[in-house]
Amino acid sequence: MEDSAGMRAPGFRRHVRLAGIGVFCLLLTAHLALALVWALAGGRPSAQVEPRGYRNVLGDLEPRLRLTDREIPGLPYQVSLNNQGLRGSRPVSATRKPGTLRVLCLGDSYTYGVGVDDALAYPAQLRSILAQRLPGLDVEVVNAGVPFYDLFDELAYYREKGARLSPDVVVLQFYINDLEAMAGSFFREDLLVRQGGDYNAFDQAIGREAAERRINAWLEAHLPWLVGLVRGGGLPQGPSRAETGPFAAYHLKPTEAEQALLRDRNRQLSVASDGQARRFWDNYRRALLEFRDAVAASGAKLLFVIAPDAAQVREDYNQPAAALVPFCRENGIPVLDLARQLRVMSGEQVERYYLLPVNGHVNAEGNTVWAAAVVDSLRVSPRPGGCDVTVAPAFPAFGYEAPIRVNLRFDGGGVVPVDQGPLRVRVVRTDNLLPWAVDTGHGGNRIAGLVPDVGRGPVGELVLRLESDTPLDQVSVTLFRKLAPPVNGYVLLGWSRHDGDYRTVLFGSDADVAAPESYETSRLAEIDLRDAPARELYLRLELRNEARVFAESADPPWRRFEIVGYPAERPSPVSAAATDRPASPAGPGPRPD
Repeated sequence: MEDSAGMRAPGFRRHVRLAGIGVFCLLLTAHLALALVWALAGGRPSAQVEPRGYRNVLGDLEPRLRLTDREIPGLPYQVSLNNQGLRGSRPVSATRKPGTLRVLCLGDSYTYGVGVDDALAYPAQLRSILAQRLPGLDVEVVNAGVPFYDLFDELAYYREKGARLSPDVVVLQFYINDLEAMAGSFFREDLLVRQGGDYNAFDQAIGREAAERRINAWLEAHLPWLVGLVRGGGLPQGPSRAETGPFAAYHLKPTEAEQALLRDRNRQLSVASDGQARRFWDNYRRALLEFRDAVAASGAKLLFVIAPDAAQVREDYNQPAAALVPFCRENGIPVLDLARQLRVMSGEQVERYYLLPVNGHVNAEGNTVWAAAVVDSLRVSPRPGGCDVTVAPAFPAFGYEAPIRVNLRFDGGGVVPVDQGPLRVRVVRTDNLLPWAVDTGHGGNRIAGLVPDVGRGPVGELVLRLESDTPLDQVSVTLFRKLAPPVNGYVLLGWSRHDGDYRTVLFGSDADVAAPESYETSRLAEIDLRDAPARELYLRLELRNEARVFAESADPPWRRFEIVGYPAERPSPVSAAATDRPASPAGPGPRPD
């Protein structure tokens, strides 16, 4: 009997093991079948892209995902993450083949490509254009952008992972929310403490990590004290990671005034905020030098790109350029300011390059402009076994230093002359214009402006002369106007050096709007004089039918007719690496249609 029982026990255990294996295989089959259904349906309905910061992959996102991102209501888009946790389906390896041009793109959600499919994000378009222009060269463009990342995150990433990719060129992107990181919120440092670890494809396949993340998210939201106790091995205490980590020297505790500034995006973008944000900009510039040195030490070239907020295309918001362009020039950092490019190209359709009104990121067309500008900034000379790359910005950035502002008032049939200060405005002539005004009912604020006297004729004209004590490199004009159809109404602004042969810098007609525009419609025009700085300039404003221009009496005015003169800039030393071009560059030629 004992022998019989002893023989039955191993058989029973074997059956249990087989049953367990069968249940596991059944669950795994069900999981794989569900994954197949998700794939056929266009992605996992509950999955989303998450920064992970795994030690054993080259990207900081969760690898091997394909999904439809639905985080933005009304804006689904396709996302693929490759074998290394980098956006895009193309696999990437730390070892690259000889004769390969590799560009590494670093930044936040703008570089990552929030709101657009994989192939439409600027790094993917950058690769397509480069491959078309350099048919004999294997081109790799690595999109290492991660939503929420800032300069400290990108610097830490480059030191730990990015340099291992051995890029020829590193494209670093700035966006105004980078300034918030200067207050000591270092996203990646916190990420590595909370998650980190090593990537395990099996754990991902069976869904263990996804379940763990949901549990952790619930615990962090409902029982944060318990999470802190478990992770810290005791009650939470002591300084934060920002105060003790590798960037502790950059940790700032913002004052109440600085905190208020960080909550107001438009104030951050305005040059008027420079004094209040000075500590943050100083911090950013110091860290940017560290990044420049890290890239140089790895043997790569650096291109710095300032990505503009949509408000910068419509308004005279230039603080990022004012804080960074002169600094980059002085420290040999090639810089592209895309705000100027998008202002010129957008015309009256400011939303043309953004996902507005659904989202504030650049759309597919905006990503195309960005990619083309980067391509035009690279000079690539193939050689046996590799290539030589020179970085030279496609168009010169402007520093917006020492602005001279003049806010004009409408009175009678024209503009009140401005005689004070280093920039003066004179009325040369006015024809067929009538004054009009309306009280807003708010604190005595009054809106006044000009409209054609359609009883005499459809077109009215105003010509102004600007006189400056110092040569000007640029004149910017902000104009508030209303374009109410009936027919053929328009506002046209032109400029000339000698009151003749006017060049148009602003044209808007009632055909550009589906309905009468409100008082708050504005337009920014920039007149670039750097080829021949001027002390004198003429502006000609032409209005047709019911087109109106206006300003308000409030101080400071938001609705305004504002002219800003920028004195000619001093030449700044720039490193030869940033400026020298090969005499006969082999590589990018004319942009494809």
